[in-house]
Amino acid sequence: MTPSRKRSGLNSGLDILEAIAAGSAPVSLTMIAQEIGMSKSSVHTLLTTLDQRGYVRRLDDQRYTIGIRAWQVGCVATPLWMSRVAGPYMTELVNKVADGAALAVLDGVETVCIQLVESTQVVRVHDNIGNRCLAWCVSNGISMLATMQDEEVLRLLPDPLPRPTEFSFASEAEVLDKLAEVRAVGHSLMRRTWRPDTSGISLPVRGADNRTVAALCVSMPDYRATPDRLDETLAELRHTVRQIEREFGVTEPDASPFPIQKGVLAAQ
Repeated sequence: MTPSRKRSGLNSGLDILEAIAAGSAPVSLTMIAQEIGMSKSSVHTLLTTLDQRGYVRRLDDQRYTIGIRAWQVGCVATPLWMSRVAGPYMTELVNKVADGAALAVLDGVETVCIQLVESTQVVRVHDNIGNRCLAWCVSNGISMLATMQDEEVLRLLPDPLPRPTEFSFASEAEVLDKLAEVRAVGHSLMRRTWRPDTSGISLPVRGADNRTVAALCVSMPDYRATPDRLDETLAELRHTVRQIEREFGVTEPDASPFPIQKGVLAAQ
């Protein structure tokens, strides 16, 4: 069910769009109503308007899918522009390192994959564009969190922290320790914290204002994450991020994306 929020026509319409988009297949009126906690009559009224405007499409079997107008609006969004710009460079990266690369943005305390180039190896890490992950459990999420002040990160983290694997962080203190490590070495390496057999190495990606807008990671089966392979991958990853940032309009390519920490938390 959608999070509790002030009910309005606009909120309800957006809830419907998100409920349809979240499904892997077209959904029925009944399923949408159950998902967002509204009556079927109210949902039907909103669906009719959304259908007329082209934001949803009613199929012959009376189920609903996202309409072309929603896609057109989405195409002008910044993440899609970033994914188009980064895509060719990511392909070059994957050709060199032979493992998959993913570009993600931060949405609250979750990462959202906006571009993906998969490895052609038989044993590889699978992902999908649009997938969400807990930011403190994946390398690209940790990369982006490390560019924030500790106080900002603590405001985002839930209590307690969900732990997808036994290797996931169990406390806020462990997350902050990891962020301090990332700021010191300049990249994030996460092993078995999201999936028990997967490792990822990542760097933040900055935009035209020199602020972090995304993170690029290379993921691989954990058994392939040897020190030599990680060193080689990191070198190629750094080169790719520099190329992407140049396209994004970064004006200070040598500046650190990680801020100087303020307050007592940084000293703990």
